[in-house]
Amino acid sequence: MIKLVLLDIDGVITNGKIYINELGEEVKQVDFKDIDAVYNLKEKNYLIGMITGEDTRIVSWFKNKFKPDYFFSGKKDKLSIIEELELNAKISKEQICFVGDSKHDFESIKYVGLGVCPNDAIYEVREVADIVLQAKGGYGCIHELIAILEQHNSINRNEFFDKIFNENIETIQSIKNNPIIQRNILNTCNIIVEAFKNKKKVLLCGNGGSAADAQHIATEFVSRFYMERDALDAEALTVNTSSLTAIGNDYNFEKIFSRQIEAKGKEGDVLIGITTSGKSKNIINAFKTAKKLGMKCIAFTGNDINEEICSCTDFIINIPTKNTPRIQEAHILIGHAICQYVEKFFFEYN
Repeated sequence: MIKLVLLDIDGVITNGKIYINELGEEVKQVDFKDIDAVYNLKEKNYLIGMITGEDTRIVSWFKNKFKPDYFFSGKKDKLSIIEELELNAKISKEQICFVGDSKHDFESIKYVGLGVCPNDAIYEVREVADIVLQAKGGYGCIHELIAILEQHNSINRNEFFDKIFNENIETIQSIKNNPIIQRNILNTCNIIVEAFKNKKKVLLCGNGGSAADAQHIATEFVSRFYMERDALDAEALTVNTSSLTAIGNDYNFEKIFSRQIEAKGKEGDVLIGITTSGKSKNIINAFKTAKKLGMKCIAFTGNDINEEICSCTDFIINIPTKNTPRIQEAHILIGHAICQYVEKFFFEYN
C-alpha cells in the first residue's frame, strides 16, 4: 500500500527546461493538470514529498505553493533521504512511490516499493522503473500517476501473483502425482517415437491459445529441442489462413481441421488435438476423421472429459483443473516434456 508519493521537481513536475523572462529571471513550465493532481493526491490522503537537487527561488515557490508533508532541496543523494524517511517518519520503502527521471534518481527508483518515471526519463531510469508513464515530465505525468496509484493500491501485488503461482504449482503437482496421466504421457511419447521411426508425421490442432500451443509443439519437432539432429515431420493445422477461411466459409467452422486431415492424414500418423474444454466440435471432428484413416489420436484437455472425446481418441492427457490458464500452462509443459523425451529416445537410443 503506497502512503507517500515522493516527487522529483525538475523533469517531473516541470519539463526540465529553463525559460528566461523579460526581466532576465529563470522561469519553469508546469502543467495545470499536474498542479491539480498534487492537490488531488493530498485529498486522497497520500503524503506528499518533494525532493530536488536544486535550491533556487523556483524551488521555494513549489514549497510554498503545495506545502508538501516533506520537502528537501539541494539534495543530490536522494536515496539517503528516502532511508532517512524510513527511519524518522516510520514509512517503509514498500509504502513509497518515487517519481524521477535522471541519473540522480536511478538508485531511488530501484529501491522504493513503486518506482515511476516520465516517458522522457533517461534510458537507464526507464529500464529499472516499475512503471514508465506515457506522459513526459511537465506535461501531465503527475495527473497520469493518480490512476496508477489507485490501481496499485487496490491490488495486493504479492497476494495477487502468489495466488497465480500457487495455482500453477498445485496443478503441476497433481499431474506429477497422478499415475494415469503419467502413463498417458508416456504412451503418447511411445506412439510418436513409433510414428517417426516409420516415417510418419504428427499433426496438431487447437483453437485460440491452444492453436498457438499446437504451432509451438510442432516447431519443437521440426526445428530442434535440445539436440542437433534431423528434423521431425510435424505440422500445425492452424497456420494456413486460406484453408481455414475457405473451409469455414464453404462448409463450416467445425470442419476446418477434419477437412485438412482428409488431405494430409495417413494411416500411422499421429493427431494431437488440444481443447481445454474437451468439447470443441472442430477438434472432435478432427479426431473422428483421423480415426477413420487409421491415425493415432491424442487429446490434450482440461478436467472435463466426456464420452464423445473418449470414443475417438487413443489417449487423453487431461489436466486436473477447470482453470483455463492453468490448463494451458500445463499443456505446454507436457508438450515440452514429450518433445524432450521423443528427441532423446529417438536419437540417442535408436
